Amino acid sequence: MGFWDRLLKAEKNIRSRVENAFGRGVAQTPLEVRREILEQVEAKVVIDKGGNLFPFAKVVVALQPPTEAVARIFKTAFLQDGSLKSNIIDKLKESQAQYPPEMEVSVELRQVSKAAPEQAPPIFQLDFIMPDPSRKPEIPETKLVIVKGSAEFPEYRLKKERILVGRLSEVLDREGRMVRINDVVFLDNGDEINSTVGRAHARIWLNAEKLEFRIIDESSRYGTRIIRAGRSIEIPGGNTRGIRLRSGDEIYFGQACLRFELINPE
Repeated sequence: MGFWDRLLKAEKNIRSRVENAFGRGVAQTPLEVRREILEQVEAKVVIDKGGNLFPFAKVVVALQPPTEAVARIFKTAFLQDGSLKSNIIDKLKESQAQYPPEMEVSVELRQVSKAAPEQAPPIFQLDFIMPDPSRKPEIPETKLVIVKGSAEFPEYRLKKERILVGRLSEVLDREGRMVRINDVVFLDNGDEINSTVGRAHARIWLNAEKLEFRIIDESSRYGTRIIRAGRSIEIPGGNTRGIRLRSGDEIYFGQACLRFELINPE
C-alpha cells in the first residue's frame, strides 16, 4: 500500500473516531491540520550528495487548541494510537528521505490558551531539533563478509554510523534524481539470488547511546532476517528501531547473505 493510500485510510479512521465521539462535520479541522503538519515536515527535507536527507534528531509537534472542545477533538485525532507519529515517519519514507534511525517524534497537547482570540497562538507549532555533535562516540569498525550472492567486493570494512545495503550503487527515482548511495552493493546482474535484494533493501545503524549496531528492513519485497546460533530472527519491515546485531550474525537480504563482524580495536 502506497503512502497516499495509507494517508486516505488514516484520514477515514480519524474522521470516524472524531465524528463518532463529537458528531458529524467536526473532523475537517484536524484533517486539515494534519496535512499542513506533514507538508511542513516534508519541506525540511534537503538534498545532499547521498540523496534526500532529513537531518533532525527530534521533531516536536505542539498542538495548541483554542478551546477545550477542540482539545478533546485533537486528543482523539492525533494522540490516539500514535497516529500522527506514524504519519510523519510514513511521509519521510514516501519522500525517500534518509533520517537518523534514532529520530524521535513527540506530539504534545498544550494547555488551552487564556488569551483573547486575536492574541491566541497558532493552532500548532513545529520544532526541529538537530543532533548534538558533542555526543558522538568513537565509531566501532565493522567487517561485512559476503557469504551468498555476488557484490562489488567480497568483504567490506567500514567505520560508519549508517551502512546502507542494496542492489546497485546509486539508486535513482523515476525522474532520474539520486536518492541513495549504497555502502554494500549487491550486483544487479540478473542472478537469481541477487534479484531478491531490493535496491534500497536495509540499513545498519549505530545506536550512539548504547554503542550497538541495529538493522532495519526498509520495507523490502523479500524481507530481511538474521541467522544467529541456528535460530532465524525476522526483521519487521518498516520498523524504524530495528533489531540489535551481534558479531557473527549472518544477515539474509532475500536469498543473499553476509556475515556481520565487529572489529576489536588494537
